[in-house]
Amino acid sequence: MKVLLVFAHPEPRSLNAALRDVAVRELEAQGHEVRVSDLYAQGWKSEVDRSDSPRWRRTRG
Repeated sequence: MKVLLVFAHPEPRSLNAALRDVAVRELEAQGHEVRVSDLYAQGWKSEVDRSDSPRWRRTRG
């Protein structure tokens, strides 16, 4: 089976990262093909602001 694991944590040495690594090892040991998508390594940010869509209309206030 192909598995896509999406990882989204800013600290690469976090508990979440350790759990990601365990999941990858276990899934691969069971014969699965695992791909990890690391959102923060790709420059993802958790909040949306005007720079994400400069065409948004400006509001007053």
